[in-house]
Amino acid sequence: MKFSYRGVQYDSTPGVVEAVEGKTIGKYRGSENHVHAPKQRIKVVHHTNLKYRGAEY
Repeated sequence: MKFSYRGVQYDSTPGVVEAVEGKTIGKYRGSENHVHAPKQRIKVVHHTNLKYRGAEY
């Protein structure tokens, strides 16, 4: 999918997360609600040297 923000063009592809259906947590209007958990843990990438309007954080 192509995006544009303030004149900068970039592409983005949404990630796909496979989920496993877990236990039933309740019912709503006759339909069962289940907990969904990812099959694998998602690794979080932390960025360093971030700067906003000249201030690093």
